[in-house]
Amino acid sequence: MEDATKKVLNDLYLPDGTGGRLNTLLWGQAGSGKTTYLETTLYHFLKTNKDPEFRVVYISPKHETLLGQEPLYNIEKLEKYLMKNRFAVIFPSMESLDADVDYIIDTLFELRQANPPYKKSKGFTATVIMDDAQIFLSSRKAASPAQKRLALTGRSKMIRGIYVSHNIVFAKELEGQVSTLIGFTTPVPSYWKASIERYGYDPEDFANDLASKPFSYVWFDTKTRNGELNEPIEPVV
Repeated sequence: MEDATKKVLNDLYLPDGTGGRLNTLLWGQAGSGKTTYLETTLYHFLKTNKDPEFRVVYISPKHETLLGQEPLYNIEKLEKYLMKNRFAVIFPSMESLDADVDYIIDTLFELRQANPPYKKSKGFTATVIMDDAQIFLSSRKAASPAQKRLALTGRSKMIRGIYVSHNIVFAKELEGQVSTLIGFTTPVPSYWKASIERYGYDPEDFANDLASKPFSYVWFDTKTRNGELNEPIEPVV
C-alpha cells in the first residue's frame, strides 16, 4: 500500500495521543456513500494495522453491520468480546440508545485504565464509530458526561471518536474537538453560517462539485482550514 494511502487511513482511524488527530465528523444524506466509505476504508485499515491492543467499535442504531461482522446485542459482553476480537459491531437497543452508547464509551475508558502503556506498548487504544449520531446527539441539548469525556479526554487516553451524521451541525459541545470533516453532501443552506462559524468550512466552496458527482466527498482539516474534493471511493469487492 502506498504511504500516502496509509497516512490517510491512519489520519482517519488511528489515535495518536496528540492534538494532531482529534475526532472526526462524517456527514451526508442517506444514500450518499457514507457506509461504503466506512466499510472500504475500515477494511484496508484493519489489514494494515497490526497493533494487537488496538480496537475498533462500530455502533449501529439502524442495526446494519460492516464487513459481514457478526453483531453484538448485549453491550455488557463488550469487554470480554474485545479481549479476543479487534473489531466489534454493536446493535444497541433503541429503547435505551443513549444509555447504551454511554456505556460503550465508558467501557473503552475502563479498558484503557486497566491496560495502560507499558515499556514499548501504547496499551489499550480504540476508535469508536457512532453511526446515525444525530439520533442521540443534538445541538439543542447538552451532551452526556460520557460524550464529553470522549471529546475532552479521549485524545490523551488514545480513544478516538468518529461521528457519522446526516448533517454537519450535530452537537456544539463536541464540535470543538473535531479536527477532520468528511462530507458527502452539501449541508442545507440554513446550516452554512453555522458551519463557517464552528469549523471554518464554507459549504458553498464545494456545493457544485458535490452535486455534479454523486458519491464524491470533501476532506476538510479544521486546523489548517484546507479542504480537498475526492473522487468516489471504490467499494470492497
